[in-house]
Amino acid sequence: MKINPIHFLFVLLTFLGCQTSPKEIKPVFVGGNIINPSNNYVVLYDTQNNIDTLYLNDDNRFSHRFLNFKPGIHSFVHGGKYQSILLEENDSIMMHINTHDFDESIVYNGTGAKKNNYLINLLLKLEKEDSNTNASYSESPEKYHQDIETFITKNSNDLESFLKINPNSELFKKVALSSIKYHYFTRKELYPFRHFGANNFENFKELPSSFYEFRKEIVYNDIDLKDFYPYYNYLFPHINNLALEQLTTIIDDFTLDKHKLDYTNRKLELIDSLVTNTMIKNNLLKYTTRNFISNSNSIDQSYILYQSFLDKSTNVKDKKYIKDLFKNAQGLQPGYPMPAIEVINHTNQTLNINTIFNKTTVIYFWDNASRYHFENSHIKVKTLQEKFPNIDFVSININSMHTYVWKNMIYGNQFKINNEYRFADPSYAKKRLAINYIKKVLIVDSKGVILNATGDLFDSNFEASLKTYK
Repeated sequence: MKINPIHFLFVLLTFLGCQTSPKEIKPVFVGGNIINPSNNYVVLYDTQNNIDTLYLNDDNRFSHRFLNFKPGIHSFVHGGKYQSILLEENDSIMMHINTHDFDESIVYNGTGAKKNNYLINLLLKLEKEDSNTNASYSESPEKYHQDIETFITKNSNDLESFLKINPNSELFKKVALSSIKYHYFTRKELYPFRHFGANNFENFKELPSSFYEFRKEIVYNDIDLKDFYPYYNYLFPHINNLALEQLTTIIDDFTLDKHKLDYTNRKLELIDSLVTNTMIKNNLLKYTTRNFISNSNSIDQSYILYQSFLDKSTNVKDKKYIKDLFKNAQGLQPGYPMPAIEVINHTNQTLNINTIFNKTTVIYFWDNASRYHFENSHIKVKTLQEKFPNIDFVSININSMHTYVWKNMIYGNQFKINNEYRFADPSYAKKRLAINYIKKVLIVDSKGVILNATGDLFDSNFEASLKTYK
């Protein structure tokens, strides 16, 4: 049969066109509703750390459709509470959240929901398991090592079972497996301190030769995990241990208290040498420096570390942040007056904080993102008030919260509200008072002069220190 060349060409082009036509990609969508909202917005961070503020409508719902989308781990924050979500092409996800039980209440629906429900349930499972870890730290190194290996195997097998029923992307597999491994790797890094004690470095030699074998799997520049909490949660104690391992071989009778500046500076050097990805490196440098300056009683040492940070970081915003932190920390030294921060009391009066001091006062803070600390700090203070009747204890919430949400948390736990306050401008107040860790405690005299700016209610020496202020 004779074939018409024009007809043949048309058929061929049609066939090729069908073969190469791109698969339709739907725009990625994320939305949800907030039950008992703390404020009227949700903050969404994409994989490039771009920020979108999504305001709640009258039904406490929010939504966002991505215009420029890159698959990966995204983050959302509401009322100081943080969680991550894995978004990929064609995902269209609705989330439902109750702020009274934030992580435990999150449920995802829609395209891409199953993988995220798996990840949040895995997180909750591992957190629940962690509540029983203190007892396990007393186990022998060999027993502890074997238990961790068993846990990793079991959870990895559970992941494989899920994937057989719910085939998923390689990115999801990586994120899920990283959640498991980095969680248990973190526990391995923490074990020597919890088992032997903070300064018993000689005993660390009792660890089996295979104890740190897992470190061969560590990737210091994993861009897919750059915004993933379990990844950073591992890197910090890991680098802490590497710094200690180096310093204990160099300095005889090394102690953390005596050589804390050397220790922290060595951590910055390790971050600078091991991590090449700028986003991951800058984050590690920033938070390590922040930790030291926020808890240091020496401005001279803080200045040395501040200069070391400036030499290594390439992030302009981070440099300004640490510069402001250092400047504010300078103004919080013993003998300096308390900054004139505005607070709001339970009758909605706005007051200069210096007007609420009638005697030596302990100021402690709480964040509605950490209900555990909120409850335990108030319980601890109740005990301290009985022992130190001549000292006042003032509690300040650091969030932008609706008045009724703030009061409900206090009344709901049957705490007295007389000495409860919240910041009129939380963002400014947290910067001015260098509040980067919720356990931070300030102690001032009756005139608002700072006596101590680096206290901790749960420090074993805190109660003894209070006796010196009576």
